[in-house]
Amino acid sequence: MNIWLKENELAKKTLLGGNIDIDLWIPAVEDAQRSKLEEVLGETLFNKIDTDFGNDDLDGLYLTLFNDYIKPFLIRQSAVEYLSTGAYKVDGNGIFKSQSENTVAADKTEVDYLVKNYRLKAEMYQERLERWLSLNQLPEYNSSENTIVPPNNNGSVLGGLYFS
Repeated sequence: MNIWLKENELAKKTLLGGNIDIDLWIPAVEDAQRSKLEEVLGETLFNKIDTDFGNDDLDGLYLTLFNDYIKPFLIRQSAVEYLSTGAYKVDGNGIFKSQSENTVAADKTEVDYLVKNYRLKAEMYQERLERWLSLNQLPEYNSSENTIVPPNNNGSVLGGLYFS
């Protein structure tokens, strides 16, 4: 699976700083892609976009979907994933949290507030993504045969008052 975001996209569109260790933000993006985005798109459409992205071959409706709907959602969902776990590291000595000399660590309540804020933003972008998918006929979105992760296109309530 390709990573669909560049490091600077998280720094430009979220409060995550530009000097976050790549080893820490890549798992957050991977989790967002697999645990949330693939659930929305379904395995077939997700794999098509991943292949086309890897081949630099996204075009037409797929390019519009990617740039205007997937990326805004993925940026915010990746921030949710990172904010939930990014302060922690695990190694042979156990689980620890590092802190610079001239900083004060945010307490759990403050971190929970940030996670909630970005989760609400991600949900808003997810609703837009799902509405766009329902209005545009992509054959891969309507196909769920022989897949483990079918698309979430059952026409139910999408967080707000949207029905299909």
